[in-house]
Formats: sequence, structure tokens, C-alpha cells
Amino acid sequence: MKVELRRPHRFDVAPYEAQQIQRELARQVVAEDDFPDFATIGGIEIGHSRFDDRIQVSVAVLSYPDLQLVERAVVEHRTKFPFVPDLLSFREVPAILQALGELSRLPEMFMVDGPGIAHPKGLGVASHLGVVLDIPAVGCSKVTAVGSFVQPEVNAGSTTSLVWQGEIIGVVFRSKNRVAPLFVSSGHRVARDTAARLVRETCQGYRLPEPTRVAAGLLTEAKQTARDAALAAET
Repeated sequence: MKVELRRPHRFDVAPYEAQQIQRELARQVVAEDDFPDFATIGGIEIGHSRFDDRIQVSVAVLSYPDLQLVERAVVEHRTKFPFVPDLLSFREVPAILQALGELSRLPEMFMVDGPGIAHPKGLGVASHLGVVLDIPAVGCSKVTAVGSFVQPEVNAGSTTSLVWQGEIIGVVFRSKNRVAPLFVSSGHRVARDTAARLVRETCQGYRLPEPTRVAAGLLTEAKQTARDAALAAET
């Protein structure tokens, strides 16, 4: 499938040019609900190589609301964009677009293991992806690089606010008893409270919501298959 960008821009740019693009895209983020009923949700997991510029991306497309896997894609992408913490999405989004190109059709909602607007510049990977495709997106991170918060109570379902520069930019959500919380934020065309509700609804007794949990499993499986193949080639 050819993935058509609604708000295209170049990715092969210098970091200073990427910063300008980032500012322009951040102004286009819609942090309010603006989506119809949807029947599919795409979980996205991103893995960075510790040794080179390879990026692995898995996409798990689940039916909604019953959360059954209907399509999958796993790709490895080589990036030339340098590792700049505030500009990671310029490395990640092209890899995600490559993975989406392996699908028969795009999901109607994204849930990304990464930040939405809970980002130092207001444009994490979920927001970047959502804006260039103009598809609703939710950011659901295991960690946060920005903001302050009070730890939620230890019981599953507890929440607090993630605050940055005097504004609430996300929800800190305890998805399972006594496990580290998740950091949920608007990506694009999904309000903060709705994003938190979607994460809550799709958690099925695990720490991660089902879309990103399944995507993470696909990525782990692909890495193990690659390791097994490498070992077999050596013998």
C-alpha cells in the first residue's frame, strides 16, 4: 500500500531545519476529539539499535472494541538522521511509514509507544505521525522526558496529572497494581481524557494496552527470529 501524507515534509534535513519543521507541525496538532467511530486501532512499537542506525518498527492492527489482531507488519529501517533527543521522531516516523506501507490499509486510530504532546517541543512521535497522516493518534509512553507529576496510588486505574510549564500535558496512569505507570497524552485529534480512556479500555490485565503490547510482542518475535537465523548461519 502506498502511504500518502496529508501534510508532507522532507525528513532528509539537517537538525536545524528539522527544528523549524517541528515547530510548524506542533502548531497543527489538534489536542481535542475530532474523529468518527472507528473499527481498527494500530499499535506501534519502535526499537532502536544500540550499535548502528537501524530502527525496527512493528505495527499491530487490532479490531476495536474487541481487540483481535487483524493485520501485522514488522520492518527494519536505516536512518541517516542523527540521534538528537528532542528530534527522535525524525528518525522514527519514516520507519513507521515504511511499516504502514506493508499493510493492506491504514488503521483508523493509532496508539504509539511514545509521546504525543508530552514532549519538550510539543511534538512527540505520536503527534508527528498523527499530523502528517491526519489520523487520530494517542501517545502512551513507558517513561517521560518532560514534566513533573505525583505518583498515582499503587492500585490499577489510579491517575495523576503530568504537568509542564504550568499546563497539564498528559495523564500518569497506573495500569496494573504496583507496576510503573504509563504516560498518556494527546497525539493528534484525540483529547487528553479520551486518550486516557482508550488506554484504560484496552488494558487487559497487563501493564501495556493491548495494541502496543501485541506490537511489542511482534517486535520481540522478529528479533528472536533474526538472532536464530544469524546463529544458524554461523554453524
